[in-house]
Amino acid sequence: MSLSDLPTIARFSVDSLEVFVYENRALAGRAAAQGVAGQIVARQQRSPGRVNVIFAAAPSQNEFLAGLVAHKEIDWSRVVAFHMDEYLGIGGDHPISFRRYLQEHLFRLVGLAGDRLRLIPGEQVERPLQTCLDYEDILRAEPADIVCAGIGENGHLAFNDPPVADFLDPVLVKVVRLDAACRNQQLHDGGFERLADVPIHGYTLTIPALLRAPVVSVIVPGPRKANAVLNTLHGPINEACPATALRRHPGAQLYLDRDAARLVL
Repeated sequence: MSLSDLPTIARFSVDSLEVFVYENRALAGRAAAQGVAGQIVARQQRSPGRVNVIFAAAPSQNEFLAGLVAHKEIDWSRVVAFHMDEYLGIGGDHPISFRRYLQEHLFRLVGLAGDRLRLIPGEQVERPLQTCLDYEDILRAEPADIVCAGIGENGHLAFNDPPVADFLDPVLVKVVRLDAACRNQQLHDGGFERLADVPIHGYTLTIPALLRAPVVSVIVPGPRKANAVLNTLHGPINEACPATALRRHPGAQLYLDRDAARLVL
């Protein structure tokens, strides 16, 4: 089944951002996976090199990543995977690590390993600025072709919460303090038993780093995201809702289910 065959509730654009709405999160995730897979395959057909893809790590990505794993045309040996954020002070094997999430939901399932993974070492706490600079060097040497993102309940992209987001950020990677809404979302997502357990700081790619890619695919399911979607699509474009930056990107696509889109239909 192609993307055009999947039944949409609505399809429209807000500024440069294309929006697709599906009945449920399974369809929205499948549609996003088909769109991203098509972009990867097209790039692999045009060039013998590798395709660089940045992935988000959150339960909102479950159906999307399952769809990518099931896609048969992607040559994963020619994909290099990055990720967009990680908790400061958390190792890659920790149950709440975003690296572990991506290993379990994508990397191990498609054989992405070794020199095809570019992961943020969240356990590096002694010289975090150097860790940021090192990862920025990697991003500049291997520019992203595709970003696969979500939107937070407070409108964040990666860990760019409203208090720290900067559309003109001069760096590509930074350490940020997570705001209360972001930390509460991490609690809602089920990785923590209490708010006090949620880390206070994290590494994140900045807004300019994410929007440097020519293709930005954003998957946002669930009723708790409805207000963020409303603000993203109809609020002023500024850092009070970081996801509004997507409306300025000509290659951005937003995939919603009915619950997430209920305030904009």
